[in-house]
Amino acid sequence: MMTQNLIQVIADNPEIHENRFYMLWNSILNFHFPILLDYGIAPQTSMIGTGTKPEFLIVKVARLSESIVLVVELKKPSEDTDVGRENVRRELVEYIEERFEETEFTTIYGIAGIGLSWSAFKMSVNGSSEPELVFGWTSNVTSAASFNRMGELALMIDQMTGTTRG
Repeated sequence: MMTQNLIQVIADNPEIHENRFYMLWNSILNFHFPILLDYGIAPQTSMIGTGTKPEFLIVKVARLSESIVLVVELKKPSEDTDVGRENVRRELVEYIEERFEETEFTTIYGIAGIGLSWSAFKMSVNGSSEPELVFGWTSNVTSAASFNRMGELALMIDQMTGTTRG
């Protein structure tokens, strides 16, 4: 129901703020990165927007430390253009580079979301300043294909962090 409502809202007004997608993304992230596997979803948001911060940080909790493994940046649906996709990718690169000091891992993954569309990247601390594409743009984060891709992304992060799913 939430997705159908969002699809209708986007059709009526593609300028709606990205905060209308926070609940959906929070649900998706919590499903794929559960606390039972020592992941934590750290919203960086308020109802009026985030300013110059990503919407979510996903951290891996080990003993007394937390390491950032995934950064999520969202934009409103009207920015789903080639220029908008490049802008969100560029912001994501900046956010990831700023967080290498906050992780024990040499790689941080990123999700760029624009409305219901999304893409995934990864960057290595000693790698290129350009992110490596993990998954190209997919038009509906709630689709079965997106669910499977998000699961694959979670498994990549599990492998990096030494997490075993039961």
